[in-house]
Amino acid sequence: MIVFSILLSIVYAGMIIGIFLASVEPTEKKSNSALGSKRFSIVVAARNEAHNIVACVQSLLNQQYPTHQFEVIMVDDHSTDGTFEIISSIAGIRALSLTEGQGKKAALALGISEAKFEIIATTDADCTVGPHWLTALNRQFQNSGADLLTGPVKISPCDSTVSAFEAMDAAIMMKVTAAGIRQRLYFLANGANLAFTKKAYEEVGGYKSHIHHASGDDVFFYAEAARQKKRIDYVADQEAIVTTLPQPGWTQLLEQRKRWATKTRAYAGRAIWMVQATVAITHAALLLMLFVALFLPKAGMGALIILSTKWMVDFIALWKATGWQNNRPALRFFIQGQIIYLYIILYSAWYALFPGEYKWKERGVR
Repeated sequence: MIVFSILLSIVYAGMIIGIFLASVEPTEKKSNSALGSKRFSIVVAARNEAHNIVACVQSLLNQQYPTHQFEVIMVDDHSTDGTFEIISSIAGIRALSLTEGQGKKAALALGISEAKFEIIATTDADCTVGPHWLTALNRQFQNSGADLLTGPVKISPCDSTVSAFEAMDAAIMMKVTAAGIRQRLYFLANGANLAFTKKAYEEVGGYKSHIHHASGDDVFFYAEAARQKKRIDYVADQEAIVTTLPQPGWTQLLEQRKRWATKTRAYAGRAIWMVQATVAITHAALLLMLFVALFLPKAGMGALIILSTKWMVDFIALWKATGWQNNRPALRFFIQGQIIYLYIILYSAWYALFPGEYKWKERGVR
């Protein structure tokens, strides 16, 4: 049992170290690089975001980018809280209302069909972007020649157990995403921070190949683009960071994780399955050994080996990942986050294997 614990700890630590070595090296801020070379249509789908939509739109309009080189298109997805009325009253944007179909993909597809520029950038209606977001995306398109980009997402504020857990998890997931894209092993993406050429979107077929899935405008779309040999890159630039709000409570957090997990079987390839399986097995083994230690004290030593190795490796990884995002206050909840993760990872693994119904934007979907 101790030998197994040592071997498992080595595998887990090696995986985390490998992810960090393989991930994209962050760039320094370079705000004024090649301004205005690309033209962007920013498309945002919104449903019942009356409390967040103004901050989102203002951050998009405040881009330090030539105003004639970008447009903002907000698409309301049958909101019932006055979201459409709010965006309709804001000058400088195009406000559309979804009439045919429902859901985020339908809303985005409508906005993209109305876009007049060659690059589509998307974020979520509860997000804010920095003033040089488009500049960073433009710079990456120029430097990489990519057809599609995905960038870093930060959770803020992170002043509670739930929000800090999300902030730490998001910071690590950005490293996992960057490593997979850089090594061409798998292609994760976050819908809060995407950009792609309209040509690539049309050639891939938009969201048609996965329209039967309620969510997945990010990972399904990018997985299909990868299958069609489109070039995908990660924007490792602090100016490209998009900030999103944490879930308001435990119920919403679990619903979010269930939604994410139900997508896993549909898009995950062998490489990302290996990463997820290693994490799940490590946590399951730790919990099992802690339980067995109640009856067999020797199992406690195995649990201690896994726990000490995991916490040390995770803390170092989180120190670096949250530091780059300027989000280290989340580490005040490191121990609480580790305890929560024991449950969350097994909860997610269950729904990845046995998908079920979940709630998203006040709708029950599968």
